[in-house]
Amino acid sequence: MQALVQRVLSAEIEIQDQLHARIESGLLAFICFELADSTQTLDSFIKKIENFYFFDDDSNVMSTSLKEIDAELMIVSQFTLSGITSKGNKPSFHKAAPPALALTLYNKLMQKLDSSSIKYQSGVFGAHMNVTLTNTGPVTFPLYF
Repeated sequence: MQALVQRVLSAEIEIQDQLHARIESGLLAFICFELADSTQTLDSFIKKIENFYFFDDDSNVMSTSLKEIDAELMIVSQFTLSGITSKGNKPSFHKAAPPALALTLYNKLMQKLDSSSIKYQSGVFGAHMNVTLTNTGPVTFPLYF
């Protein structure tokens, strides 16, 4: 699993010109499932999202986690993160999980987030989405599991 996580002032998802989801201050995570991913991968992702220091404390030191502040998480499935771009002009997606496996993992992730303390919104797996965000910092981390 790969995730590209951005600290945001706000983010929203539109699907077919309709607002689908919106968060204020928090994290936007573009996620991609890969062939070797399992439920343990999902657990590792949730633990990292809850505990990693994405946010500044009162001294402007990045030492505060999502679970320590009143912030939200937005999840956007984006298989193109697995694209291998080192050769030629066309990406290869052979590391990406096939759609059926990726959908199963996505649904399990949503169930696990429902059972967690994380407040979150999400896109729709496989949908064409317009994602708008205001990155603050800027702070962006690629995470690999």
